[in-house]
Amino acid sequence: MLHTAEYKQIGEMIASCRETDFCARLAEWIRTDAAVDTLTMVVYRGSEPPIHLYDDFRNETARAGMMTYLTSTYVLNAFFQRHQTGLHSGVYRIRDLAPDAYLQSELYKGYEVVLSEREEIGYVTEGWPQGLEEIDIAVSLGNLVTAEIGLYRATDRGGFADEAIRLFQARMPVIEAAFHAYWSYSESRPASEEEAPRPNARIGFETFGACLTSREREVVTMILRGHSSESISYNLGISITTVKTHRKRAYEKLNISTQAELLSLFLEHVQSNYNAPH
Repeated sequence: MLHTAEYKQIGEMIASCRETDFCARLAEWIRTDAAVDTLTMVVYRGSEPPIHLYDDFRNETARAGMMTYLTSTYVLNAFFQRHQTGLHSGVYRIRDLAPDAYLQSELYKGYEVVLSEREEIGYVTEGWPQGLEEIDIAVSLGNLVTAEIGLYRATDRGGFADEAIRLFQARMPVIEAAFHAYWSYSESRPASEEEAPRPNARIGFETFGACLTSREREVVTMILRGHSSESISYNLGISITTVKTHRKRAYEKLNISTQAELLSLFLEHVQSNYNAPH
């Protein structure tokens, strides 16, 4: 049974749904009885880049890492990829969301990411704190809009035990209700006229490699999303030999030879669309 102070904290958090400190209050409540070193909150709307709501990074390097993530490397994120196919509300370990070749791919060697065997998914955005285990709380807000509450704890401090997962799962009804109320109010406010246009990963995928055939583009897109040749073969219903042939031809047309070059070229394409006149 909850103590009086805990009921009060929940009440104050829910009452703040229309206030600017809601995310900070929600973060404080989530941390109750849970060993969390770092917490972040973003919202994904379709294939657009994440909308930053909250983080408790305290140093400039980590904040720069967050900015890099928000503007480019989010396209690699396993949560973002699953969100685009429809991710149900729940509590997930990030490693359980990643495609089969996420750890082995050369993709992440080429663009503002640091490869590390200490990381659950094999890499971390440059500047982002390393050596953290990650749990993600997903809140489905409807119409392909998903909130991601990222919880991080140092692996050398034991990471997150299954007991922590169960604790966050038990709190999901309150988290979902509070976040829905907050987001509904946020969406009802008039949009700022100064809001800048945002790069769009879906448009980036659809327009990338105009010289490629539709099948070559499908293969390239799945490579960018971290799938192995075996996974591409299974999902597209073609042989592994055919996958490799499409990949070879696509690389020749794009004048590249590695997955790292492919990623760099794609992110430059997304960013150029973002910077183009609107």
